[in-house]
Amino acid sequence: MNNFDYKELLSYHRLKNMKFSEYVERFIENPEPYLHTSSMLVAEAIKHFGYQIVVRSGEPVLSFNIFKDLFSNGVNAVFGQEFSIKKIFDVIESISKDAGPNRGIILLGPPASGKTNIVDLLTLALEQYSKEKIVKLYSYFYQFTDPQDPNRVVEIRPSFMHNPILFFTTILHQDHGITRPRQKLLEYIASTKGNQKKLFIPTYYQHASLDKRSLDIIESLFQNSRNYGKSLFDILEEYIRVEEIEFANAQALGIANIDDMRKLSVTVQPADTREEAMRILSQHLPVKLASQYEGALVNANRGVLHIHDAFSSTTKEADYKPLLMLLGSGKISLESSQTSIDTVVVITTNLDDMEHFDKQLMSSKLLDRVEKVPVNYLRDAQSEIEILKRDMALIKEKYNVDPNLFRIAAYFSVMTRLLPPVKKELPESWSAEKKDLYYRITPEQKMFIYSCEVEDPINTIKKLPYWHPFRNEAFKLGIDLYNEKLLEKTILRRPHGIRLESTFVFTREELKLIDDAFMRELWNEHFLEEGKIGLSVRQLQNIMRNTIANSDGRKILVTSFLNELQKMMREGSTLHHWLSLHSGGASSNVEEIRSRKPIPTRMIGTVSFSEGDGDYGNFKDLVDVVQAIYFCILRFEIITATVDRNPEQIEYELRKYIQFCLLLQAIENKAFAHIMVPKFSFLDPSTGHKFDSPDYAYMESIEKILAPTQNIYEFRREVARKFFTLQSENHLELEENKSLITSRNDQLLGFFEREYHLLLSHRRVDETIDGDILTKIFFKMHTSADPFDKSNLETREFAEKILQNMTTRFGYPPTIALDTIIFAIRSHLIDFKNILN
Repeated sequence: MNNFDYKELLSYHRLKNMKFSEYVERFIENPEPYLHTSSMLVAEAIKHFGYQIVVRSGEPVLSFNIFKDLFSNGVNAVFGQEFSIKKIFDVIESISKDAGPNRGIILLGPPASGKTNIVDLLTLALEQYSKEKIVKLYSYFYQFTDPQDPNRVVEIRPSFMHNPILFFTTILHQDHGITRPRQKLLEYIASTKGNQKKLFIPTYYQHASLDKRSLDIIESLFQNSRNYGKSLFDILEEYIRVEEIEFANAQALGIANIDDMRKLSVTVQPADTREEAMRILSQHLPVKLASQYEGALVNANRGVLHIHDAFSSTTKEADYKPLLMLLGSGKISLESSQTSIDTVVVITTNLDDMEHFDKQLMSSKLLDRVEKVPVNYLRDAQSEIEILKRDMALIKEKYNVDPNLFRIAAYFSVMTRLLPPVKKELPESWSAEKKDLYYRITPEQKMFIYSCEVEDPINTIKKLPYWHPFRNEAFKLGIDLYNEKLLEKTILRRPHGIRLESTFVFTREELKLIDDAFMRELWNEHFLEEGKIGLSVRQLQNIMRNTIANSDGRKILVTSFLNELQKMMREGSTLHHWLSLHSGGASSNVEEIRSRKPIPTRMIGTVSFSEGDGDYGNFKDLVDVVQAIYFCILRFEIITATVDRNPEQIEYELRKYIQFCLLLQAIENKAFAHIMVPKFSFLDPSTGHKFDSPDYAYMESIEKILAPTQNIYEFRREVARKFFTLQSENHLELEENKSLITSRNDQLLGFFEREYHLLLSHRRVDETIDGDILTKIFFKMHTSADPFDKSNLETREFAEKILQNMTTRFGYPPTIALDTIIFAIRSHLIDFKNILN
C-alpha cells in the first residue's frame, strides 16, 4: 500500500486575521516589518534568494539567483544579462530609499532578448517572498454581522490591498480642532524605536490615502444610526478585520501583467452578492458601496505592474494618462478623487515601438519619469550556449547531435551582434602595441574575450580601480573584497569556461597585451549598443529546426548547420530580415564605424582571410570565420584522440619540466644558490631519484614540443618568470606541504594551459601504425558494415580506440565521431601520417 500523503500537499489553511487594535499594537511594538513599500519588497525579494559574483571581461557584477529560475528548475532561466539586471536592481533599490520621485523602468531591446523573462522571474520571486513570512504583509476586509443572528457574517474584500495603517488619516477634524493622527503615530514610533535603531519611514506611509470606496464605507458606517456615538476607532474595531496577505501572479494579487495600456483604466463593477448577504449589508451601509474596482493599477497595488509591449502603434496618447499620473504623483484618479498607489512599474518594449513612441507628444512627459535599461542580445557566447542547450534539449533525445553544434551556433550568433572598436581615447599608460591591438581586434577575438573565463577572478576584483562602482556595491552588501576565502565562495565559476590561450585566434604576443583593463575597455565602449542587431537566439533556434528538417533524420552535424547558414546568405534579406541589418545602423558612432580601417589580413588555423574579410557586420563572411574556428576545434580534438596520452602523466611531465626550470634559475643565481637550490630540489615520486640539478636531456625533449623554434635558454627563463610572478601575486598557491611535482589543486594547468595541451597532443613515432593504412580503415569502417581485416588487426583496433576517445573525451555519439573523422580527412584538416610522426 502506498503511504504517500497526498492530503498533506493541500493542507493550506486560510491565513489568520485579527482585530484592528491587535494589528496596531503589533505595529507599534515592531514597526519596521510593516512599513515596506513595493520597491522595498522587490529589492529584498531579489536579495533574499541570494547572489553570486561573476566576472565578465574584467568587469565583476552580481548575479542574482532568482534569474536562474529557482521556481521551475531553470526552464525560464535568464543567461548572460547580469549587467542589465543589476541596473534594474539599482533603480528599484534607489526608489525604495525615497531617492527622488517614483520612477518606472523601461526594459528596451530587440525581440527575444529576454526582457519578459526577466520581469516574470522578478514577479515570481516577489510572490514566493511574500509567502515566506519574512515581512509582515497585511491588508483588511470589512465584516458585517446580521443584527438578528450574530453567527451570520458577510465579508467584503476591497480591490485595493492597502496597508491598514492608512486608516490613521493624515488629517482629522475633532471637537478640539484639527489633528493629524498618522503623523502623531509615526512620530511616537520614531521617538520610541529610533533609540534602538534608526527607523526609516517611507514618504509613502506619511502621505498616502485610502481609495474613495473605502472612505465612503467608513463614512456611511459613521452615519448609520445604529453606530451613533461611536468613535472612528470604535467603527474600525467593529467592522475592520486585518488579515495576512500573499501576492499571486495567477490571481493578479499585488502583481498585474497586461499587454494593453487601455487596461490601466480603473472601472467600478457591482459586487456579485447573494440575496441573503445583500439583506445583511443593507442594514449597515448603502448596498452600492459594496461594488468593486477593477483594473491593472488596482491589482498591482503594493507590488509590480508589468506592461508588455507598451508602445504599440494602436495605443493612443490618452491611454498613457493613468500611468503618467501614477509616476508623477503616486496617485491615480478614481471617481473624481485621487488614491495613492504603491507600485513598481516595469515596461517592456522593443526598439521599433520605442521609436514610434518617441514621436508622440506624450513621450517627453513619460520619459522624464522612467529609467531606460537596455536588454540587448547576448555578447557572451558561453551564456548563449547554455540557452541553446536548455531550449534545444529535446533534439538530443531524438537525434544524435554533434557536441560542437551549440558551440559553433553560439559563436556565429554572437559575432553577428558585435561592433568594431573605434574609441578615440585610450589610457595613456597603454603601449603603442596594445593600442594597435585594440583597434585591429577581430570579431572572433572580441567574441572570445567577451566569453572567456577569467583565470583569477579574485585578483581581478582586488585590482579594481579605487573608483570602480563594484567596490561600493560590495560594501553595501557586506562583501569583504579582501577576505579571499569568503570571496572565493561567492564567485561563480563556469566549469566549461573558455580560456583565451586555447581559442586558436590569438598569438602569444597578443595574449601578453590582453589584461583586465584591455577587456574592460572593449566591454564598455559599446555597452548600450552592442546586441541591438544581429541574429537573435529565437532566429538561431529556427535555423536549428531547419537544420533538423534537412537532416537524414538520425544525426545533426555542424556541417549541416553551416550549410543552412550559407543557404540563408544566398536567399538574402528578402526571406531573412535580420540579414539587412548592418553594424553602422545600431550605434551612435555611425560615422566613426563607417570610416574605420578594415581589419587586417589574418589566419585562423590554416584558413587565410584577406584585409576586410570576415569584418564586423559582414554576416556572409562570418560564416567562413566560424567555419575556420570549427576546423581548428576538429583538428585539436582528433589529434588529442589519436595520440591518446594519459592526462595525469602529461600533467606530471609538465610539472617536472617547470620544476627543472626553477631549479636551473636557482643554480644561475650565484649569490643565493646555496639557499635556493635546496628549495627547488625534489624527489621524483615515480623513480625515487633525488634531483638537485636539472636533467637537461629531459628538458630538451620537452622543449622540442613546447618551443621548437624558440631559444631554449630564453624559454626556460620565461617559464620560471611566469611561475614566480603567478606565485608572488597569489594567483597560484601550491597545496600545503606539497611540492610543485605532487601538488594538484593549485590551478597550475589553467595558467600553463597552452603548454599542457601541446604536450597532451604530442605522440612519439609508433612504428607499428601506418598513417595511410589507418586512413583507409576509417573509410572502410564508414562504407562497410563489416570492416574486419585480419591483416591490419592492430591498426583497426587503434582506429576503434580513436573513435572511443572521441566519444569519451569530447562527447561524440559513435556514428558522428566516425563521420567527423571522415569529414576532416576529406577536407584535408588532418593527416594521420603527420600526427603519428
